[in-house]
Amino acid sequence: MLILAVDTALNACSVAILRSGEVLLSRVEPMTKGQAERLAPMTREVLAEAGVEPAALDRIAVTRGPGAFTGLRIGLAFARGLAVALDRPCVGISTLEVLAHGASALRTVAAIEVAGSLFVGAWEGRACRLEPCRQRAEDVLARLDGDWTLTGPGAQTLARLRPDWPMAAQDLPDPVVLAQLAQHLDPHLNPPAPLYLRGHEAKLPGGISLEVDSL
Repeated sequence: MLILAVDTALNACSVAILRSGEVLLSRVEPMTKGQAERLAPMTREVLAEAGVEPAALDRIAVTRGPGAFTGLRIGLAFARGLAVALDRPCVGISTLEVLAHGASALRTVAAIEVAGSLFVGAWEGRACRLEPCRQRAEDVLARLDGDWTLTGPGAQTLARLRPDWPMAAQDLPDPVVLAQLAQHLDPHLNPPAPLYLRGHEAKLPGGISLEVDSL
């Protein structure tokens, strides 16, 4: 299976290509803005350097959140558009799940902090033990038994309360891990639908901010 994975959920623009589990090429460019302009050219570059024609792809994979609101929409729109153009399935995977499996630990808590909110999920092997959610650090730890490895750009918030738990430093989801996970998932059960976990702010006349729940 030939898989193209793309990610713009956090502070990077990332693309990877895997063929039957073998990494053909992976590229990660850190950036806080500009993903909309960079993602398509980067994808073309990676495909060309790997010697892969777009029509040869079997599947597209994309992170679906949580993450930056604009970044998520960029990656999801691109992946879905490419999948439609090529008539290929598109798999959406939680950013937290990609981070958790990228830590290479048996029991992992992945955390992302965005705009003052903490988003977490926990996995034991392939089994999800805590569904991605928005919670206070204290409440997260109260729901977990035993020892866990912490990872993700929000892990330090949890580590302050559990300094005895090991840390797997990881600020960005690895597109290779994203592609590896996508190999084993049913596209019909894992669609590229955004997972916001919080509202996004809409500006009203007069400068008033209104948080609108997305999911």
